[in-house]
Amino acid sequence: MRNFLSFFFFFILHSLSAQNLINIAIISDQAPDNNFEIRYEESLREEIMILLQHRFDVGFKSYYTTQYNEDIERTFMAAYAENDVLIALGTMSSNYAIGLGQYPKPTIAAIVLDAQLQGLKKTDQGASGISNFTYIESPFDIKRDLDLLYDVYPFEHLEVLTEKGTIGEAIFIKQLFANYLADKDIDVDHIFYSSDINKHLEEMEDKRVAVYALPYLGSDTAQIQTVFEIVNNNKIPSAALFGEDYLNEGALIGYEIRDNLRKIPRRVALTVMKIAEGQAAADLSVKIQSFSNNALINMETAREIGVYPSFETMSKATLINLDNVNTSNKLSLQKAIAEGLQSNLEIRVEQADVSIAGTEVDIARSDLFPQVDVSTSLAMTDELTTLTRQGAQGRANWILSGQLSQLVFAEPVLANIAIQKMLQESEQQQLLQTQLDVVVDVTNAYMNILFAKNNLNIQQQNVARNKENYDISKAKEAIGYTGASDINRWEAELASANIELNNAFASLRQAKFQLNQLLNRPINEPFEVTETTITESMLLVTDDRVEFINNYGALDTFSNFLVAYALENLPELAQIDLGMKVQERLKLSRERAMYLPSLAINGSANRVLGRFDIPEGLPPMDKATTWEVGLGLSYPIFQGNNRRNLIEQSKLNVLQIRDTRKNAENQLELLVRANLENVGASYSRMGLAKTAAEASRKNFRIVQDAYSAGQVNVTTLIDAQNNALAAELNATNAVYTFIQDFLLLERSIGYFNFLATPTEKDVFFNKLQQHFNQK
Repeated sequence: MRNFLSFFFFFILHSLSAQNLINIAIISDQAPDNNFEIRYEESLREEIMILLQHRFDVGFKSYYTTQYNEDIERTFMAAYAENDVLIALGTMSSNYAIGLGQYPKPTIAAIVLDAQLQGLKKTDQGASGISNFTYIESPFDIKRDLDLLYDVYPFEHLEVLTEKGTIGEAIFIKQLFANYLADKDIDVDHIFYSSDINKHLEEMEDKRVAVYALPYLGSDTAQIQTVFEIVNNNKIPSAALFGEDYLNEGALIGYEIRDNLRKIPRRVALTVMKIAEGQAAADLSVKIQSFSNNALINMETAREIGVYPSFETMSKATLINLDNVNTSNKLSLQKAIAEGLQSNLEIRVEQADVSIAGTEVDIARSDLFPQVDVSTSLAMTDELTTLTRQGAQGRANWILSGQLSQLVFAEPVLANIAIQKMLQESEQQQLLQTQLDVVVDVTNAYMNILFAKNNLNIQQQNVARNKENYDISKAKEAIGYTGASDINRWEAELASANIELNNAFASLRQAKFQLNQLLNRPINEPFEVTETTITESMLLVTDDRVEFINNYGALDTFSNFLVAYALENLPELAQIDLGMKVQERLKLSRERAMYLPSLAINGSANRVLGRFDIPEGLPPMDKATTWEVGLGLSYPIFQGNNRRNLIEQSKLNVLQIRDTRKNAENQLELLVRANLENVGASYSRMGLAKTAAEASRKNFRIVQDAYSAGQVNVTTLIDAQNNALAAELNATNAVYTFIQDFLLLERSIGYFNFLATPTEKDVFFNKLQQHFNQK
């Protein structure tokens, strides 16, 4: 009896298991040759198993066809004979399934390119109305793609890129493109990825050509990038059916398709589940409510080929690679600083001032060297004067003269030489000061670019969030969860986000203009910075010194060291000290003028080279040379008390400069300590801002999920999104502020560690360590 009962229960369970068995055929266009096709089929299987595995014993069998109808027909016949449900997963297999008309078993066409052109109609309930047949509305819209391409670039000839052995060769596809462009006088040609595309395009250089890329399903995925490099090198705009994936490889425009494709396996799985539950395929909805419709524009490609969409078109699209520049002109922070120190016009002006000051020294020195003058003249004299010279000269005389003077001693001249040397050294300190300022300006300009790039990225993410929320609101409206007010609100938010995105892009361009100006480059010269994030540059600019600002005790000790270091090294103080030396030397010279004379040797010589019109009766004379040499001494006796007044003036100037230096010391100490406090505050602010940004992002995702589920209203989601945006901007700004504060601190002590040599760094840190050990 026990054996009988065991057999009975086994029979019942086996019968139930057999009743729940469902075999599913998955028909693809060709054997999978790349990861996309493999992952797509695996995703479909996973989605079906998630929905059916607890109620059905599911079996899968994969079938692969070619582009030939007889192969597809044999594949479908085998699939119908061996399975309960057929899924046509490829474009060719779906197109063949649509054309069958009669279906012995439930059949699903998963990829529909153009329902109307392929002869599909929907019932009022949104179903196929065909016995044992249903399909999934396509996420693709080739006409929409072509319209966008034509809006950006009104082409006269279209090249459709396709792959051999795919639906791109089908007459149906050629008819599809002909129908889409029927209202425009446009020629259409179809070429293969494997053909000589460059030669083909070069032959059409006189035409306004555009390219539309159908999917490439070969194993050599690098072929896609190669093709778009050829297209872009020929300055031809392009669009692609597989939007963002192909835009990343170089296409100009497309529509967001990746998320839409990901929804199809789940949608097909839901259809399979309903069929397995006994619902008729003819009555199942073919709609997917939440397909996104986001246009994409690759701005890097637009810059490369010189074809730009209008601002109106850009405002409706997601702009990718906004800040990417296709150029070999790469600029690192160190390279930018080096170029700035070499080419900046302010530095060149100061270098010229140093050179001019050097010539002033040489001019002052020239007074110590012999002064020699030679002159010649032809002079006429009256008869009486001629007679008095007793024949030495005639009424007309050609005379050669020479003068020589040599300064032996003159205190004003010696003082002027010493003062000019000091002024030259002062100009050198001014040059050093300008160089330090340029380092700060260039580094800030470079950081402004990184900040602008980061801000641009955040604003792009915010636009994407608004589009995502807009899609959610459309899906909710489609099922009656919300009304048009939510959609209108998200349209307004999206417009505002695009405005901020445009502002961010303009700020990035302005930041690059500013750096070009500092480097004395053409203002609009394209270049790309090598540091990818502002945080990476923070690690470059800052160093182990941040350990000395992590608490207030270390901050005070560090501050004392920096003040002492600044007083020893700042060129501003060195300039004041040189100004003091100038006034002291001038005062000494004026005091010496009270008792020191000026001594010089002077000499002259004259020779008559020719005498003309000598009066009669005068004896003839040789053309003799006359000369004289003398030692001269000059000593001022009284100058209206001028010398004493000058001495008093110099004393007052010295006292004034001493007070000026003390005031400068106080101001510089205040600047160093204030900058260090700012660094300490901004250092702690970075961590807090990062924590706030992470928390805001998590909160936004929670609220977004709640909005999608109908648990919160649109205002709550907008508040969460705005808080997340503000927190992300604040976190980026915190890092940027810290770098700026750190640079200003280094400028206030006259030392940039990230530009110092290893020896200079060792000296600095040894002094710093000694200072901390002595506290």
